[in-house]
Amino acid sequence: MLIANRYEPTGPSANGGMGDVIQCRDTHLDRSVVIKSLQPGVETSRLLDEQRALSKLRSKHVVQLFDVVQLQQPSGSSNGLVLEYIAGSDLPYAGFTVDHAYMRTLWQIASGLRDIHAAGVIHRDLKPNNIRVDLEGVVKIIDFGLARSTGLDDRTRSIIGTPIFMAPELWGETTISFSTSIDVYAFGVSALALVSTAVPAALQERPPQPVSRQDAAAILAGLPDHLIDLIISCLAANPADRPAMAAVAAAMEKHLLYKRHRAIAVINNQPKTLDAASSSIAMKVGSDRAMTVRYDGHGFVVSEVTGPVYLNNMAAKAGTLIPGCCVITFGNVSGQRTFVTFDISNPEVIA
Repeated sequence: MLIANRYEPTGPSANGGMGDVIQCRDTHLDRSVVIKSLQPGVETSRLLDEQRALSKLRSKHVVQLFDVVQLQQPSGSSNGLVLEYIAGSDLPYAGFTVDHAYMRTLWQIASGLRDIHAAGVIHRDLKPNNIRVDLEGVVKIIDFGLARSTGLDDRTRSIIGTPIFMAPELWGETTISFSTSIDVYAFGVSALALVSTAVPAALQERPPQPVSRQDAAAILAGLPDHLIDLIISCLAANPADRPAMAAVAAAMEKHLLYKRHRAIAVINNQPKTLDAASSSIAMKVGSDRAMTVRYDGHGFVVSEVTGPVYLNNMAAKAGTLIPGCCVITFGNVSGQRTFVTFDISNPEVIA
């Protein structure tokens, strides 16, 4: 029997924390989907919250909402959310070692949260159980039943969520205002929980206490110091001290792309390559005009300049980061000039 004259059940229903999920085939588009409905006794606002949140979101790292349908049940009719089917599994607690795959997973989570927050949504229940990885390794954040909109309904009088992932400010006894920073905190705890089930004792207090750098660094051993500090900053007691997820995603992307850039300078029709294997290039025109460029693993930086040299008509100086598309000019307008093209290939993290 088709649901809403379109969706054909293909398996038994599964029970989640607040809802039931059944896998179906969309007979119109011939694709797998899941239909999520609420269990009896659960506030209908939960499904509405999820619908509102997902309707705002378009992100590679967030489950997609395809449709809303009416379901006929013994207790009466109710709404169901037709969601993207993600073949795969939830992220495992203590399922990672601190390596490239771990960092790529964190970057994907951070990218998803960046997109969620950019849409004006607060997830409120981020944890490994609510993050799935598909068969191609793409990480997607799911379960928006507790989601809120920033500036509209970002207050609560009750403690709702999974305790270990809840930020200190959520443990108040009066009406609590919260922001996207509670998701940042949950991201920090998740970063530790993906590596070890023995999270620092300070995070298990109620409310949680500041985690020491020593305890966090012991779990994150192998990460550069600046990334350990970044994850610790996500756990700051003061919400204002936590970074934005856009900054977290950018820092992790920068780390993942270390020494993967490549530049080509064309001098007198002769290309010269600059990359991790050949990290410095000296360009000289005549006896009085020269510039040396060094690749530091993140970008291409001017290290030495002699005479009048310009980057896109701006005077070149030692320490200047060369832009992605650049013409280097040797010489002044009043004299003979030589032009060098400098093209940079910008790699991307593949999820």
